[in-house]
Amino acid sequence: MPLRLYKHSLGELVRVICFTAAVLAVVTAFGAIIKPLAGDAPLSAAQAVKYVGLSMVPMMQYALPFAAGFGATIVLHRMATDNEVMAMAVSGLRYRTILAPVMALGVLLVLIMVLLVQVAIPRVYAIMGRIIAGDLTALMAHAVDHGQPVRFGDMEIWAESMRVVPSPSDSDADERIELRRMVAAKIGPGGGIESDVSAAAAVLDLYEREGIVLIRLAMDDAVSWDATAGSLRGFPRLEPTHAVPVPLPERTEPMAMTQAELLAVDADPSRYPSISAQYQTLKDELRQAAQRRAIGIELGRVGHVDFQVADQTGHQWRVAATALEHGVLRGSPSKSVTITELNRSGAPIRVFLPQNARVSVEDGGFGGVDRRLVLDMHDVTVKDPPRTDRPNHRAAVLVGNIRPLEVDAAPVDETSSELLARGQAAESVPQIRRVLDRIEHETQNLHGQVVSRLWRRWAVAATAGLLPLLGAILALNMRSAQPLSIYLVAFVPALLNLVLITGGSGFMRQGDVLGGLAVMWSGNIVLLIIIAIGWRRLARH
Repeated sequence: MPLRLYKHSLGELVRVICFTAAVLAVVTAFGAIIKPLAGDAPLSAAQAVKYVGLSMVPMMQYALPFAAGFGATIVLHRMATDNEVMAMAVSGLRYRTILAPVMALGVLLVLIMVLLVQVAIPRVYAIMGRIIAGDLTALMAHAVDHGQPVRFGDMEIWAESMRVVPSPSDSDADERIELRRMVAAKIGPGGGIESDVSAAAAVLDLYEREGIVLIRLAMDDAVSWDATAGSLRGFPRLEPTHAVPVPLPERTEPMAMTQAELLAVDADPSRYPSISAQYQTLKDELRQAAQRRAIGIELGRVGHVDFQVADQTGHQWRVAATALEHGVLRGSPSKSVTITELNRSGAPIRVFLPQNARVSVEDGGFGGVDRRLVLDMHDVTVKDPPRTDRPNHRAAVLVGNIRPLEVDAAPVDETSSELLARGQAAESVPQIRRVLDRIEHETQNLHGQVVSRLWRRWAVAATAGLLPLLGAILALNMRSAQPLSIYLVAFVPALLNLVLITGGSGFMRQGDVLGGLAVMWSGNIVLLIIIAIGWRRLARH
């Protein structure tokens, strides 16, 4: 075995490839920092340098294959023009022996690329995402310093000043942020403000868990406005019961997930943040359906339902109707929908005769510690006993802060599959059917992303193994041409291959797996065909 030949060839190849890959990675990494610096990311100089350094790792998935092809082209072309290849051939070495170091290097590059694209690069993407987003403390400090609000999930916060307390002694939180003169708003699905609260002082306790940060908020001397209930209330101290979850970047993008993590979320889609939010919506809709079912049963049994007000007045609301269909109260020709407010002793205070009335269960927002029932009435005739002969008319009346009926609660440790089974059992309800459809659609979309991402990584890794052999064979066949001209011949199909890999990945995300695989691997097949033709020509001459 020509060990001296292999040592000489591999040494030259590794030296040129490493130098070329380093130059390409550095140049492209500096290009990657332009967009973050042009945005509003709170990046310091040290973070920018760290970001550039980390960017070199993902850039290697493109720099390494092209550097390998360039290095093999340069080294083999020099050996051919110096007649080293001819001397080896005359001495009895076959071309497969001469090119064995290139083929061995190609196999090694495939293994290195698999580790890079399936493990190392996704983890680096996650770290880069956290640098761009900044940790929550840095993000909050940047917003406070610039007088801007910062958004966590569906909550937006503005504060005049802040102080950070790491590992507070009176709590098991990882970090505490103390705010002064704070305003927080809860943003609804449509982008509008559902409720807001202002406080003289507030405390945000941060708890970092697997792939997520939980924010618990407590406010002193607070004033809350609830748009749903239409009420303004003050509190000496306000502590919402639900923590605000903020997913970390490594749990939100498939590109920042390793192969094991992609397979895990594909097996259990409820672990994926956007799908997890849909499961929470399904749970809310099931709670809504249970509440509507309980109200409907009570209406069918006695013709009315009495609700307690969630305050200290002791008032009640009596809803009289024939039925409740999908949240809409229905009357009959002989019995119209009537909603009556009763005082503590049961005497009527006001009587509402709406043409249209809906019942829903809403979150308590900043001002509530539990859920509440909301009566939304339109085209309403209002009577004030005892002067019922002088009614007045209102276009709309919204009554919130009503305690819902007690219904059977779902198990606390209910799994996603059990929740999905409960939803499928109640899919006749339109609202639940729509949520189930969204879950199915997003699950299929996630599966397409997982499959395309995994196959794309394998295709890129295979490209890294083919380009060195392609460059070497073209260099031997085109020994009289300039090295850069030879590399250009290899560069065009290699670039086309990357385009086809990206296009095939898009087809797979849209559900066409077979078509996507055919497009994705067609570029590598073309490279193999060019290599086979070049090899045959080399062997013939």
